[in-house]
Amino acid sequence: MNIAIVGTGYVGLVSGTCFAEMGVDVTCVDVNEDKIRQLQAGQIPIYEPGLEDMVLRNQREGRLHFTCDLSTCIRQVDIVFSAVGTPPDEDGSADLQYVLAVARQFGQLIQKYT
Repeated sequence: MNIAIVGTGYVGLVSGTCFAEMGVDVTCVDVNEDKIRQLQAGQIPIYEPGLEDMVLRNQREGRLHFTCDLSTCIRQVDIVFSAVGTPPDEDGSADLQYVLAVARQFGQLIQKYT
């Protein structure tokens, strides 16, 4: 199975790494090019006990990949998870602009049942 996870914060990076640890091929996608370069170089931008070893092992074994471009993996994946932030809006409700942007991009790229 191949999956993509959009967002490489605590939820996306940890979830993607755990899926890879279970043998799933995972591509983590983020718009932050610096963060993706760091991850590709084996530098982990967040702290979670044991995460660094798992990321490095799964990268080395070819199950965990990082990109800034969802279109590079969309044809190979079976599932896409959105793990982007929902910061508080001015009125305290969740700001869904990032969730909606991912949904819009996914809708434009999808070519098969995903």
